[in-house]
Formats: sequence, C-alpha cells, structure tokens
Amino acid sequence: MYASLWAFALSLTAASVVGFWSSLGRLQHTLQDATQVEQHAHRLEDALIRMERSLLGLAHADSRKIRFAGYDETRLYTELRHAYQQANDAVSNILTAVSDDADFQFYRAMLRLELEWLQTRSRLAEYIAANQPHRISLTTLRTFSFRGQDTIDAALRDFKAVFQRQLARDAQQSLQAMGGYATGLLVALSLFIGLLWHRWARPLRWFQRALAHPDCGGETPPSLKGTEWEAILQRVAFQERRLREVEVFMRDLAMGRAPEPLKPSDSTDSLARSSAWLIKRIEELRSERREAV
Repeated sequence: MYASLWAFALSLTAASVVGFWSSLGRLQHTLQDATQVEQHAHRLEDALIRMERSLLGLAHADSRKIRFAGYDETRLYTELRHAYQQANDAVSNILTAVSDDADFQFYRAMLRLELEWLQTRSRLAEYIAANQPHRISLTTLRTFSFRGQDTIDAALRDFKAVFQRQLARDAQQSLQAMGGYATGLLVALSLFIGLLWHRWARPLRWFQRALAHPDCGGETPPSLKGTEWEAILQRVAFQERRLREVEVFMRDLAMGRAPEPLKPSDSTDSLARSSAWLIKRIEELRSERREAV
C-alpha cells in the first residue's frame, strides 16, 4: 500500500511540475505574442494617422496655411509613401503574429482588418504608384472617410478590442491551469508529509512515549505490524525485560539472597553466562569465608 502511495505521489509531482512549467511557458508565449501584436497595432494606428494627415495636406497643398507650416507637396508625398509602407508591414506582421488557436470572433475581426486594409490599398494604389505628387482623386481623398462603408480605423479598433478579450481569456486559462497544477503539487507535498509522518515521525514518537513510560508501552500498534519497526520494538522490549531481570538479580545479591541465574535467550547469551559465573564465584567466596571462620 505504501509503495503504491509513494509511486502515486511521485507521479503526481512529476505531472504537476511538467504541467506547471508548460502552462507558464504557454503564458509567457501568449504575453510575448500580445506584446508584438500591440506594437504592430500601434504602428499601424500611427501610420494611418500620418497617411490621413498627408492626404489632407496634399489635397490643400496650395493653401497658404500649409505652406506657412513648412510643408510642400514632395515632403507630404514622401511622408505618405513611408506611412503607407509602415502600415502595410504592420498589417502583415499582425496577421503572422497571431496564434492559430484563436476563436471565431478573433478570426472574424482579423479578416475584417485585412479586408479593410486591402480596400485602403486599392484606393491609394494608383496615387502611390505614380511616385510623384499629382492631383488627388475624390476616391483617394475619401479613403479614411468613405461614408456608407466600414473604415480601416473602425476595423482596427474592433480588432484591438477582440484581441484584448482573447488575450484575457488565454491568460485566464493559463493561470487556471497553473493553479490546478500548483494544487496538485500541494496535494503531492501533503501526501509526502503524511507518508514521512507514518514512516518515521509517528513510530519515533510512539517509541519515545514507550521508552518514557515502559509500563504503558503495550503491544505493537497495528500500524507498525509487519514492518521493520515491529522487529525494533520487539528488540527494545526484550532488552527492557532483560534489564528488569538484571535489576532483580542484583537486588537479590545485594540483600544476601542466592538468586537463580538469568535464563539464556540463546546459546550465545553472554549475560546469562556472566550471571551464572557471578553466582558461582559468590558461593566460592562464601565457602572460603565459612572455612576461615
């Protein structure tokens, strides 16, 4: 029984440790992916703002306010191209950084973001491909404010909200798994403590009480029968009986009586031989004393 309990405790400990570290690694991986996605989403949001600002500036390039601010068409066009490339890279990185075990709502938001970016690219493709600033069409100008249709900004906000819910759910699952494995470790530790208590501490405490109160020692407890502790207990009980026999033997000698030699427990019992030799020697001394008188 104890062997099976030890095996179960060891198996539970190994499984809990492996599961805990696996859940911890999964949580770290989730947080790392979340950090990357949030960085890419922030870059995409920044690029969209710069693109919209550049388009508005290019649409009003002839305005005195734009010229007074120090912007010209070439600079605004270059800024638009850089922001466009940054947004395209950010969307690609977002699509490759997400995990494969996301739920339907997350994939729906991701697909919506991808489609909105493709529409945004299609509206800007002709203007970007010219490699130089020129007259902006109405479709290009209304890329970020096209009424009656969804926008890339709304798709990005929806994606970020769904991603946060997905992140919270994945983190909660990992934390719950870690809590379960930690509970398994505590159960295994409690089982180890209980086994050690029954294996060493409890017998030692029983022996301590038995040695402190030999008259109340009693028989071997049921929990110690069939174990090596039973043999130790029997040996201690035998030594205790022999000690009492020696005590009675020495008291009889001190009172001048002639006690019987101690009964040998086996053929090699030196204490019994010594008691017989001592009685014989005392009888010889008494005989010599009587003869001398």
